[in-house]
Amino acid sequence: MRAIAKGHEPPELKAYRAVPGATYDGKDFTPVKDGIRTALLRDQLALCCYCMRRISSEARPHPTNPDAPRVVQMKVEHWRSQTAFASLQLAWTNLLGACLGNEGRRPADQTCDTRKGEEEILLNPLDPAHVSTLSCTSAGRLQSTDPRFQKDIDDHLGLNHPVLVGDRKVMLDRDLKRILIKYRKSPIPESAIRTLVTELETPTGGRLPELCSVVRLWARKRYGAQW
Repeated sequence: MRAIAKGHEPPELKAYRAVPGATYDGKDFTPVKDGIRTALLRDQLALCCYCMRRISSEARPHPTNPDAPRVVQMKVEHWRSQTAFASLQLAWTNLLGACLGNEGRRPADQTCDTRKGEEEILLNPLDPAHVSTLSCTSAGRLQSTDPRFQKDIDDHLGLNHPVLVGDRKVMLDRDLKRILIKYRKSPIPESAIRTLVTELETPTGGRLPELCSVVRLWARKRYGAQW
């Protein structure tokens, strides 16, 4: 997970919210949702707000049913659920872009918004103070110094699912290998890690690489909170 900075809200959403009785996914909402997706992809640099996997407004064939409608490769996540917080269903600050989270699979294999459902969580990708509690072990496990956030990570978002943990480890090993080759006979200086993190977290064409902040999260565990 990486801290997300909200940009300006899409004008379509602002105009729709001013309509009396407007609700999320209400009448004539399709162009509004398209505008929301575009703005979320812009702010999140095309990464899921929780797991940092790729999201996209592209529609692809359904993964298990070829006769079903094509599926857009992202979900619009309500951080505070529409059921419990109806007044926030059209609030720009409550909307995030999430991956499909293995939708359709058994609950134990679901992640992110799909796993979360209507559950209320405390960990908010829009709050830098929350994200600053996170770190990643060398084995790829996501951790928080706050037990409440750890519960969200493990139970409500499934961010330590074995597949995600394995993907983080692969990315971490791959990226650190580039430095280890250079510093085979001496300790890796922190400055070299910072240079690598800057490179990994520099967007290209409005997108960041998947899992781009894993090295930063690992460095936070190794070097301290200043990361």
